[in-house]
Amino acid sequence: MAHVNPIQIQKYLKGVDYPASKEALLAKAKSMGADENVCQSIEQLPDEDFQTPADVSQAFGRLPDEVTGAGPARQARATRQHGEHRGAKDEAAPKDEATHKEEARKASHGTAHPGQPRYTGGNEFLIEAMQDAMAEIQICELAIERSQNPDVKKFAQSMIDEHGRMGHELEQLAGEKQLEVPRAIRPEQEMTVDELSALSGRDFEQRWIQYNIDVHERDTKVFRHYAEDQSDREIAAMAKKQGAALAKHLKAAHDLGKKLAKR
Repeated sequence: MAHVNPIQIQKYLKGVDYPASKEALLAKAKSMGADENVCQSIEQLPDEDFQTPADVSQAFGRLPDEVTGAGPARQARATRQHGEHRGAKDEAAPKDEATHKEEARKASHGTAHPGQPRYTGGNEFLIEAMQDAMAEIQICELAIERSQNPDVKKFAQSMIDEHGRMGHELEQLAGEKQLEVPRAIRPEQEMTVDELSALSGRDFEQRWIQYNIDVHERDTKVFRHYAEDQSDREIAAMAKKQGAALAKHLKAAHDLGKKLAKR
């Protein structure tokens, strides 16, 4: 079977009514003219209901590389990201270091659910928080380009402004700690950008707002953890300040989600 790109396959799943079973995905792909390779790849997905397009992409990410063809590219991107992070020093106890690295590896391979918090050392937290701000800006810029809904545009612009400010503050703190500032978002975030870029109209708006809800739910938990448990006082103070802002973002995302659901 020829390699199938898990991102490009989303073009055959436009208009799927989520949650959707594997059988529903397969039927939709066939109706959209998917070839045999795409259909065979979908058949190898687990027998479960998928809540969002991201769940489908993540399930493809967990398939063997000979199915998705993602092995070499995935490894290359993971290696590049590792090189960018080499300057960060993890303060975690030696006993927990392997666990932290394994969680980061799984997240970079797209196997961690976007709503699932992961906790690392304080320095790596700063790096990942900067990448989160970059990803949010990039994804909200897509919303301004693709949506005609004034409420979507207003929320997206506010997130661009807010996360731009937050990212600048994180960069300043990282600079004080002599950490290398990341120049790219993480692989699983690139996957989300690619996925959203393939959508339009209501499909885009629904997936985009769900992403914002999921990621802000996760981040409020992560920032609360570092605000309460981080030994570095500067990092803890930053986490507390920005965590409060993220909680407000989460409420605004929920409010917008309710509006979009009524359309």
